[in-house]
Amino acid sequence: MEKKTERDKQTVHFLKWVRQYSGWWYLICTPNDEHMNMDIMKTLIKHLEKEQLYEIIFVLLMIHRNESFMKNIFDYMLLEIITENWNGKAKSRKEIIKDILRLLS
Repeated sequence: MEKKTERDKQTVHFLKWVRQYSGWWYLICTPNDEHMNMDIMKTLIKHLEKEQLYEIIFVLLMIHRNESFMKNIFDYMLLEIITENWNGKAKSRKEIIKDILRLLS
């Protein structure tokens, strides 16, 4: 039997999460779902951060990018990240997620 890599462990963690939270997974993957709103988006982001499923946060944001509450978030984030990096103050993963949640308020 092959030794599990770190990526294998992450994949198993993710698949267990999908099994446990299949309703949220469906919501994450379904654009224009009638149940998606800003509060659910924030709840999902916080939960995904807690589970360290960072890639899925960006999948979530992209799938629901056309929701009215997402208007201008990507433009603002891009400018913010460019400005911070230009000033030599690259943001951490936690700071970027905080910014996303703040923009959704």
